[in-house]
Amino acid sequence: MAILEDGPNGGFRGKVGSIYGYNRMGQWIIRGARRKSSKPPTEAQRLHRQKMKAVGKFCAENKAVFDFGYELKKENGSTYGAFQLAQKHVFNDVLAFDTDYNPVVNFENLNVFVGDLIPPEGTKVSVSEGRIFLEWIPNPAYDDEIYKLNLAFVSLNDFCSLKPAVASAKDGQCFVNVPVELNQKAEYHVYIGFWDTYHGAFSNSTYCGVI
Repeated sequence: MAILEDGPNGGFRGKVGSIYGYNRMGQWIIRGARRKSSKPPTEAQRLHRQKMKAVGKFCAENKAVFDFGYELKKENGSTYGAFQLAQKHVFNDVLAFDTDYNPVVNFENLNVFVGDLIPPEGTKVSVSEGRIFLEWIPNPAYDDEIYKLNLAFVSLNDFCSLKPAVASAKDGQCFVNVPVELNQKAEYHVYIGFWDTYHGAFSNSTYCGVI
């Protein structure tokens, strides 16, 4: 089914018979149905598909974190939502291939929160007796109580966890109980970022390490 837009002289969006219509950058376009190619994929195409599959799986497993961390970056009217912006970042900046041409995630390049505030510096993370100890250098620009610290745990093969506003940005350190939803046998990468809870702004996340 297609939807006719702008009257009988306008374009249409969707399928009519064997043709498809859509709008691209303000221009109406129609095309025939795509046919599956009988040609074997090139090496570049195969690697691209492998990378796309890995990005989809990784982002889906960490969707809750990305939906929160990219929410303030999406633009009204854009086809990219928060999750799609995160996928684009992972594809372009985070995912690469190892020497055996397997997709790998470079966790140190990953931004789980994105924004214009200055990211935390001098970050450290450690675990003792079921509690996580976080350290960072307080930024004098964020001395007001409206600035909070967001915390995220990201895993390659397990559920993520998000803890917003776990402390004030000015504190420089805090203890957090290990979230019950984390798999104690899994490896988690830890990220923190600042949040202006009054004006609605984030910093990019800072990578703290692995627990």
